[in-house]
Amino acid sequence: MVRAYPLILEGVHFRHHGIIGIYQIKEKIAVLHDAFGSAPEEQPADDKRKPNYIMLDMFSKDFKEHSKAHLCYYQEKFFSALDALLYEDGGRFILNTNKYKGYIATIEKLIEVSDTALVEIGQSPEPVKEIYNDSKNYRFGDLEVYMHSPFIMACRDIHSGEIVWKTKIGGYLYTEVKEENGIIYFGTDGNGGKFFALNLQDGSIKYRYNTRGTSNFIFYKDYVLLSNEKNKPILINRNDGSLFKEIEFEKYIITAYQQMIIVNDNLYAIASKKDTVYAVCTGLAEM
Repeated sequence: MVRAYPLILEGVHFRHHGIIGIYQIKEKIAVLHDAFGSAPEEQPADDKRKPNYIMLDMFSKDFKEHSKAHLCYYQEKFFSALDALLYEDGGRFILNTNKYKGYIATIEKLIEVSDTALVEIGQSPEPVKEIYNDSKNYRFGDLEVYMHSPFIMACRDIHSGEIVWKTKIGGYLYTEVKEENGIIYFGTDGNGGKFFALNLQDGSIKYRYNTRGTSNFIFYKDYVLLSNEKNKPILINRNDGSLFKEIEFEKYIITAYQQMIIVNDNLYAIASKKDTVYAVCTGLAEM
């Protein structure tokens, strides 16, 4: 069964809307998002402030219970979902709205997120430069995997520095690289976009699955959860990349950043339908 809630704020028309993420917080599912609205008509033209919102939608795991909270800041600066980060600190969940250096001036706040409220607790520290997945090195034992050039993945021996293999993947690395049992898994975008499984020792391609772009994937039992060419969730067999199951998702479409989590046997995802963004829950175990 598919359950969905629109991510809106009653009485507010969003001029911009961004999704920070979807998370498990204790025994609930949380969606954090930001937006800004229009200034009042009577506001002077030289006053560039606007209402900026940080919003929390909190759900029970069965998606039958739903609560909302929000904070509003009337400022010239924006919130940017891409610059924000939620982290756990001693059992507390803290949203840093300006973790990463962005391209626009961002509102700098530290906000504690509970299952009932958002509470400002301070100012963001100095932001740091974000290191994107295609600029990271991924170490597995004595081997280190990295992008040799935009479309070529390589692996080197960490002791000698000798390049062990190079493999053309034909797209930009969009996910982190994960390893299990000598196989590395990752997703690409650009030039079509695919999900890959490569042999760590020699770089040979075990399989590739065409998705038109993979920016997130999740291991689930013997499968991999992906968004397919039609932006619908699917499960493929982890061993050979064959399609196992198309997940019931009605007319909802997974959004560009493919923000999804699995808790127990349920998929929770950010999706859209027409011009509205939703939080969606659907079962994975149902056959």
